[in-house]
Amino acid sequence: MIYPSVRSRRHGFSLVEIIVVVAILTVAAVLSAPYIAGMAAAARLRTAADAVQNRLLEAQSLAILFNTDAELRFYEAEDLAGGRSTLRKLRILTLRPPEDDSGGGATPASVFEPVGAITSLDQEIEISTDSVRSSIMDLGFQDSSTDIYGRYIALRFHSDGSPALQPTKPWFLTLHEKDAQLREPRLRNFVTVQIDPATGRLRSFQP
Repeated sequence: MIYPSVRSRRHGFSLVEIIVVVAILTVAAVLSAPYIAGMAAAARLRTAADAVQNRLLEAQSLAILFNTDAELRFYEAEDLAGGRSTLRKLRILTLRPPEDDSGGGATPASVFEPVGAITSLDQEIEISTDSVRSSIMDLGFQDSSTDIYGRYIALRFHSDGSPALQPTKPWFLTLHEKDAQLREPRLRNFVTVQIDPATGRLRSFQP
């Protein structure tokens, strides 16, 4: 028996079909871009907030471990693009007791010594310097000629791990995208880290 041959034909896409597909993909990309950008910003904020919390916990742990005071300092950092300075550098220091002076001179003062390297947050993230959003700003900037990183806000922990903060006041700091407070009166993307003034326990909130 002889079977009829089957001739297969290959169908290509027409120009109209290609244009329609490209148009659909373009519209989808445009519509999803803000969502993707928002997700990326939220991830950067979460990473920065985790870094701040980890350094706070480290400073508290070192204070307990060495039975001394420890500080986490928040420094201003210059914008590489030439913009305004932002609060986004962190450094831990521990208090070194004064050495015994057997010479009978003036009693030397205790000094803070750095522990580990300085931590820099993402260039696109900053800690708010608005006291409404970051009550740690009420601690006031410290100008120190002995600190090469310039002026800073210092959050101190005592040797029992408790923070040196007024107990009747809520203490917190807020991280947000750089210059966000200049673009919009109400922040949409942010992370707030709360510090219990009695125990130093940390909590964070991200909308």
